[in-house]
Amino acid sequence: MGALGPKLLLEVGGRPALQRVLDTFLEVEAVGEIAVVVPPALLHDAERIASSRQNPRRARIAISPGGETRRDSVRIGIDSLARSLPFIAVHDVARVLVTPVLIERVLQAARTTGAAIPACPVRDTLKEVAGGRVLRSVPREGLSGAQTPQIFARDILARAHALAGEQHAEATDDAMLVERLGSEIAVVAGEAANLKLTEPGDLVVLEAWLKAGHESEG
Repeated sequence: MGALGPKLLLEVGGRPALQRVLDTFLEVEAVGEIAVVVPPALLHDAERIASSRQNPRRARIAISPGGETRRDSVRIGIDSLARSLPFIAVHDVARVLVTPVLIERVLQAARTTGAAIPACPVRDTLKEVAGGRVLRSVPREGLSGAQTPQIFARDILARAHALAGEQHAEATDDAMLVERLGSEIAVVAGEAANLKLTEPGDLVVLEAWLKAGHESEG
């Protein structure tokens, strides 16, 4: 995001991204604990935001500094949660407009299969490109773009991370790690507004979704 600053502190609809995501997860009755894993330099900001949230169920919110890689950071989050929790949801705070409805939909599927993710069918024509040239077109039938939250039975997610650690393997999402176990992963319908805040132009799109009344869906 360049000069705009860290994503978790960027305001969307007048609230920092982290605040929005925390508020949404705290609305979900099944959420008993939340692990917030952030760059060490942002610990104070994360603690300030977390302590200011309305939390009538007194769900525990643990703030931890992240690791060197994405996988390291998720593992830190897993380790900071109570071992009695049967399921763990992994969510990117950059997906600011996640809704309680989506969280609950993914959780319902995970309770059946042990692992579930939200995804949306790919709409664009896909091209394999190298050196600024098209190598070939890739059929998009059957392809979907994965979103978060991705929800897993705790033992499945823990085993996936343990295996990745042994193999020194990285992944762009946790479903990739679970795939390597051979575990079944259910896919439920994602939400178009659950896009990942990646570049400055995405802020305009997110604000447009809010003006269109997206929040009422949650």
